[in-house]
Amino acid sequence: MSSGNQHTQTRMTPELHPPGGTQPDGPPETENYRWLWLSLAAVLIVGLLVVLALPVLVGQPQPESVTPSATVAPQTQGAEATQAMQDYLQLRAKLELENVSRWGEPDWSQAAEAADAGARHLAQRQYSAAAASYTQALQTLEQLYAGRDARLVAALATGEQALADNAVAQATEQFQRVLAIEPQHVAATRGLVRAAVREQVLQAMHAGEQAERVEDVAAALLAYQQAVSLDDAYQPAVVAIKRLDEQLATTAFGTAMTRALTALDAGRLNDAGKALAEAAQLQPDAVAVTDAQQRLAQARLQSRLGRLRRDATKQVAAENWQAAADLYAQVLALDNNAGFAREGQAHARDRVKLHAQFDHYLDQPDRVYSPEPLANARELLAAASAAPTDEPVLASKIAALQSLATQAGTPIAVNLSSDGETDVAIYHVGKLGRFVHRQLELLPGNYTVTGSRQGYRDVRKVMTIAPGSSAVSQLIVCEDRI
Repeated sequence: MSSGNQHTQTRMTPELHPPGGTQPDGPPETENYRWLWLSLAAVLIVGLLVVLALPVLVGQPQPESVTPSATVAPQTQGAEATQAMQDYLQLRAKLELENVSRWGEPDWSQAAEAADAGARHLAQRQYSAAAASYTQALQTLEQLYAGRDARLVAALATGEQALADNAVAQATEQFQRVLAIEPQHVAATRGLVRAAVREQVLQAMHAGEQAERVEDVAAALLAYQQAVSLDDAYQPAVVAIKRLDEQLATTAFGTAMTRALTALDAGRLNDAGKALAEAAQLQPDAVAVTDAQQRLAQARLQSRLGRLRRDATKQVAAENWQAAADLYAQVLALDNNAGFAREGQAHARDRVKLHAQFDHYLDQPDRVYSPEPLANARELLAAASAAPTDEPVLASKIAALQSLATQAGTPIAVNLSSDGETDVAIYHVGKLGRFVHRQLELLPGNYTVTGSRQGYRDVRKVMTIAPGSSAVSQLIVCEDRI
């Protein structure tokens, strides 16, 4: 038969049985080869006996009423029966290697029964009936093997459903049937492993459920994790772990949010930030987290603004106006609508400019000795008026410049001496002519005094009149002849 010849033997040959015989399930592997050769020898012997004995049997004296054509029919029918028997035995031997006896029921037994009938018919020389029985047995085996894949799929599905229903014995039987059809089947192999630990898994699940009833979430989670470690595909345990994880996460989220809001209300912003970070990690998209984060950001902004304001106030008190102006600028960078910073910055900048104007004269006092700078200094004093009581540095500068301006506007007595022959002049004051002694009153400052005489070298001297001096004396005489 073509169906029998197309299979390749990949295992040791199991025991073969005579036509119609039945085979116990799972024969010893060590006897396979011996029984296969005995069975094949039996097939050949039976075939030879039929071929040799058939002509003798049909050649015995026949009734005279039998025609010559009637003597040919038994011989032909016998050959057909023999061929059908041989085809059946060959296919049966092939299917033995495929463990069909383990997964092919009831078809396997039905084929054996048909073969038994064929053997009986053959023994009674009922060749036509024998051929029909063996053909039926052969066709049953062919159909059985043709349905191999369908049986595998059905057994696997039944096994998986049984395992899902915790029917361990049934699941094991079905997975073993699949492996009898395809020994290396991955899903069936895994199914057997899962079935083997199912009782342990169920015990772990029961322990987890008991722990949940007494609200011992940690113990329940540990039990469910043990179940998953035994069978990571056991969905009830996977679902239970996910549910408890979510429950723990929800509890942790609530705890973190409570800590965050309590810290916010108490002004402990660092603690609030840490708690909110934990809550955000658990539920990053939660509205409560977003709202609390906005509150925290606003609180941090106000805290920063308050700190800058306090620092600026300290600098104002110390009359460090540039530092105060810089701090107010930082406030405005954070909140452009901060009115106190806008007003404070304007006042600080005005004070920086005012102090610079006073320092311009106080750093170089001789600048006020000239009429125009003195006039400007007096205008500055008039504009500054009196310093606030909380600005002692400015008050001291006003007083110092006021004193300097007063001294610069108070004339000092100047005693000039000469020889009566020298013409004396003072730049920006006038020509004084010749004299021996002369007294003037001049404002503090530096004056250039010159002397000239016919036939003598001119004389030039700088006379410094310091503010607050009691009197200044100066001799101017041309003494060098030309």
